[in-house]
Amino acid sequence: MNGFAGSFAFGNGLNLRLVRASDQDLIFKLFIETRPWLAWAEGKPDFIRDLYEQQFKTMRSGAESVYPDHLDFIIERLGSAVGRTIIDLGYADWRISELQVLKQARGSGIGSNVIRGLQAAALNGNIPLTLSTPIFGSNGFPMYQRLGFQVVQAQPPMIHMAWFPPGHPDRQEMSGGNGLGR
Repeated sequence: MNGFAGSFAFGNGLNLRLVRASDQDLIFKLFIETRPWLAWAEGKPDFIRDLYEQQFKTMRSGAESVYPDHLDFIIERLGSAVGRTIIDLGYADWRISELQVLKQARGSGIGSNVIRGLQAAALNGNIPLTLSTPIFGSNGFPMYQRLGFQVVQAQPPMIHMAWFPPGHPDRQEMSGGNGLGR
């Protein structure tokens, strides 16, 4: 009998594994790299670092209260940690609440391949994927559009998007220009 070994292989050397306690420095580094606008605040480096730490703690406690059953994964390419994703596997949809790739690994298809892997898994259960992406300071929006995500709602500072498997009833609603059919 096969059981969950704590990781998912997506092919091409890409793997998702559950976060370990030893990953905390990487997670904080990803948080800083994916939120450059926090460094725009005026202040000395110690103040900026404190700002990032405060925002990081707030984001973590907020995510844990909104998505108490989320799964937190480290993205590995050929055995090296290159990113992180947080997914809430709900009954009505799978919510991608975070997708972060280290700066030096961006532009190599890692984020797209993670999304494609999640789409393939969601397709089996006819489950939509949902996410929100910032309007400014992120280049995720065009990637999500290329991968078939549709805008459900623009609510500054975020754009809320969804991907529906072929044949899903909400996919027909969206293609008719009616927004999310719920």
